[in-house]
Amino acid sequence: MKSEVEKYLEMADEYYRLGMKLFAEHDYYDAAEKIWASVKTATMALTEKFLGRTNPPKGVYWREFVTEAFIKAGLPKDAAEEKASYFIDVRSRLRGECFYGLIYEEIEHRPLIEKAKEYISDVRKLLGT
Repeated sequence: MKSEVEKYLEMADEYYRLGMKLFAEHDYYDAAEKIWASVKTATMALTEKFLGRTNPPKGVYWREFVTEAFIKAGLPKDAAEEKASYFIDVRSRLRGECFYGLIYEEIEHRPLIEKAKEYISDVRKLLGT
Protein backbone atom coordinates (compact mmCIF):
# COMPACT_ATOMS: atom_id res chain seq x y z
CA MET A 1 0.00 0.00 0.00
CA LYS A 2 1.32 3.43 -0.95
CA SER A 3 1.90 6.07 1.66
CA GLU A 4 0.32 9.51 1.41
CA VAL A 5 3.73 10.93 0.57
CA GLU A 6 4.11 8.53 -2.37
CA LYS A 7 0.60 9.35 -3.59
CA TYR A 8 1.34 13.08 -3.51
CA LEU A 9 4.56 12.55 -5.46
CA GLU A 10 2.76 10.52 -8.12
CA MET A 11 0.14 13.27 -8.41
CA ALA A 12 2.89 15.90 -8.68
CA ASP A 13 4.53 13.97 -11.53
CA GLU A 14 1.23 13.58 -13.37
CA TYR A 15 0.30 17.25 -12.98
CA TYR A 16 3.76 18.22 -14.19
CA ARG A 17 3.47 15.93 -17.22
CA LEU A 18 0.06 17.39 -18.11
CA GLY A 19 1.28 20.93 -17.52
CA MET A 20 4.22 20.53 -19.87
CA LYS A 21 2.00 18.92 -22.50
CA LEU A 22 -0.39 21.87 -22.33
CA PHE A 23 2.53 24.30 -22.37
CA ALA A 24 3.91 22.66 -25.54
CA GLU A 25 0.43 23.09 -27.07
CA HIS A 26 0.54 26.83 -26.17
CA ASP A 27 -2.32 26.45 -23.69
CA TYR A 28 -0.47 28.64 -21.22
CA TYR A 29 -3.32 29.28 -18.79
CA ASP A 30 -4.18 25.63 -18.18
CA ALA A 31 -0.48 24.72 -18.20
CA ALA A 32 0.10 27.25 -15.43
CA GLU A 33 -2.63 25.70 -13.29
CA LYS A 34 -1.22 22.19 -13.76
CA ILE A 35 2.32 23.33 -12.96
CA TRP A 36 0.98 25.03 -9.83
CA ALA A 37 -0.76 21.77 -8.91
CA SER A 38 2.49 19.84 -9.41
CA VAL A 39 4.43 22.19 -7.14
CA LYS A 40 1.63 22.21 -4.55
CA THR A 41 1.31 18.42 -4.36
CA ALA A 42 5.10 17.92 -4.24
CA THR A 43 5.14 20.40 -1.36
CA MET A 44 2.30 18.50 0.31
CA ALA A 45 4.46 15.36 0.18
CA LEU A 46 7.28 17.26 1.87
CA THR A 47 5.15 18.86 4.57
CA GLU A 48 3.30 15.61 5.25
CA LYS A 49 6.56 13.78 5.86
CA PHE A 50 8.38 16.42 7.87
CA LEU A 51 5.56 18.32 9.57
CA GLY A 52 2.81 15.70 9.69
CA ARG A 53 0.29 17.83 7.82
CA THR A 54 -0.36 19.30 4.37
CA ASN A 55 -1.69 22.71 5.42
CA PRO A 56 -0.33 25.19 7.93
CA PRO A 57 -1.99 25.41 11.33
CA LYS A 58 -4.13 28.43 12.09
CA GLY A 59 -2.03 31.56 12.42
CA VAL A 60 0.94 30.24 10.42
CA TYR A 61 1.59 31.65 6.97
CA TRP A 62 2.34 29.39 4.03
CA ARG A 63 5.83 30.85 3.57
CA GLU A 64 6.76 29.98 7.17
CA PHE A 65 5.17 26.54 6.91
CA VAL A 66 6.98 25.58 3.71
CA THR A 67 10.28 27.03 4.95
CA GLU A 68 10.02 24.97 8.13
CA ALA A 69 9.41 21.78 6.14
CA PHE A 70 12.50 22.38 3.99
CA ILE A 71 14.60 23.10 7.08
CA LYS A 72 13.39 19.91 8.78
CA ALA A 73 14.19 18.06 5.55
CA GLY A 74 17.80 19.21 5.92
CA LEU A 75 18.19 22.43 3.95
CA PRO A 76 19.95 25.42 5.47
CA LYS A 77 17.67 28.35 6.31
CA ASP A 78 18.63 30.45 3.25
CA ALA A 79 18.01 27.58 0.83
CA ALA A 80 14.74 26.70 2.57
CA GLU A 81 13.56 30.31 2.29
CA GLU A 82 14.47 30.32 -1.40
CA LYS A 83 12.39 27.17 -2.02
CA ALA A 84 9.47 28.64 -0.07
CA SER A 85 9.72 31.84 -2.14
CA TYR A 86 9.47 29.79 -5.32
CA PHE A 87 6.37 28.04 -3.94
CA ILE A 88 4.77 31.43 -3.17
CA ASP A 89 5.73 32.83 -6.60
CA VAL A 90 4.19 29.87 -8.40
CA ARG A 91 1.02 30.16 -6.33
CA SER A 92 0.69 33.89 -6.92
CA ARG A 93 1.98 34.25 -10.45
CA LEU A 94 1.09 31.02 -12.22
CA ARG A 95 -2.15 30.26 -10.45
CA GLY A 96 -3.21 33.84 -9.75
CA GLU A 97 -1.95 36.01 -12.59
CA CYS A 98 -1.82 33.43 -15.35
CA PHE A 99 -4.63 30.95 -14.67
CA TYR A 100 -7.18 33.17 -12.94
CA GLY A 101 -6.04 36.52 -14.36
CA LEU A 102 -5.61 35.18 -17.90
CA ILE A 103 -2.30 36.97 -18.28
CA TYR A 104 0.64 35.05 -19.70
CA GLU A 105 3.88 36.93 -20.16
CA GLU A 106 6.74 34.81 -21.44
CA ILE A 107 9.44 36.65 -19.51
CA GLU A 108 7.51 36.44 -16.23
CA HIS A 109 5.90 33.02 -16.31
CA ARG A 110 8.05 30.73 -18.45
CA PRO A 111 10.97 30.66 -15.93
CA LEU A 112 8.58 29.57 -13.19
CA ILE A 113 7.22 26.79 -15.38
CA GLU A 114 10.71 25.65 -16.37
CA LYS A 115 11.92 25.59 -12.75
CA ALA A 116 9.12 23.27 -11.59
CA LYS A 117 10.98 20.12 -12.67
CA GLU A 118 14.00 21.10 -10.57
CA TYR A 119 11.77 21.91 -7.58
CA ILE A 120 10.00 18.54 -7.75
CA SER A 121 13.34 16.76 -8.18
CA ASP A 122 14.76 18.57 -5.14
CA VAL A 123 11.73 17.58 -3.06
CA ARG A 124 12.14 13.96 -4.16
CA LYS A 125 15.79 13.99 -3.10
CA LEU A 126 14.89 15.37 0.32
CA LEU A 127 12.25 12.67 0.68
CA GLY A 128 14.72 9.99 -0.39
CA THR A 129 12.72 8.85 -3.41
